[in-house]
Amino acid sequence: MYTSTFSDWFSQAVIDFILGNRTLTVFSEFLLKLQSTDPRDLIRLSKIRAEAIATSVSRVLPEGERLLSGWTLFAPQELNTKFGDKFEEKVLLLTVKALYIISYDYTLEKVKLYTRVPLGDVIHISKGAYILSPLEEASRDAMQNSGFVMTWHNSNQVTRVTSYSVRSSLEVPPPSTARPQLTGLAATRQSAINAGTMLSRSLARTKTKVPMLSNVLTNTPSAAGGETTFAAFKVLPIDPARTRSRSSTGENVEYTEAADELNGASNCKEATELIVDSIRKACEDIGGAHGDFITDEDVVR
Repeated sequence: MYTSTFSDWFSQAVIDFILGNRTLTVFSEFLLKLQSTDPRDLIRLSKIRAEAIATSVSRVLPEGERLLSGWTLFAPQELNTKFGDKFEEKVLLLTVKALYIISYDYTLEKVKLYTRVPLGDVIHISKGAYILSPLEEASRDAMQNSGFVMTWHNSNQVTRVTSYSVRSSLEVPPPSTARPQLTGLAATRQSAINAGTMLSRSLARTKTKVPMLSNVLTNTPSAAGGETTFAAFKVLPIDPARTRSRSSTGENVEYTEAADELNGASNCKEATELIVDSIRKACEDIGGAHGDFITDEDVVR
């Protein structure tokens, strides 16, 4: 019992590293948690994230708009925030025309809300260390804790909220210079799902056919003079499963790889460089990215 509970943890980490299933980060992970993650869990997570990107593309992108890249990134739940109380994994899609910042429900496998930002409105990107916790050595490493902040003019910003409300109209708050408050609609959506039986009874009592709202479109207003909005993104840990043609038993073994453009990244900083460079090239293709478009600046440190 002692051997299987304590001694085997580090042995398994060494075995995974020797076989090529894990990188050197497995030892930092062991020091942090006194155990290493099963490589099969990494494969499952990679598949879930790939499916989230595919679902977001099918639900969000209009017909004819070509996708360039898609990533899953760690980010604050709200815009205009670098260090907030609530963080989530968001899907970021890059097309030839715009960037889509998507809040995705991994449990229901549905898009909760997204914000569309035209590439021509992106005015600045800063990249650097994104350290959320200084308590552990692994979380203080700037190479493995990196991210970027993207700033844009919000005059053409559009936010679409998936709502399952039984109201026949949507009440949109008056224009404000503050950032859009979407948490109320998201909360309404979740409470409506949890109270499905109550909604059915209500409709039965009224015996009135009320249209169900789905993918309600709301334009985010901006003040005169061109207000700006920013979004912060932290790159997820880079420890992709390595592709091996054959295992020790001679059988073919396939491992899920990271996105093609991130295959050459060995750490979060390099992955951040690749993502930011992809966005820069897309903005240049439509005539944007002028001046000091990209700067090196720590997000949170």
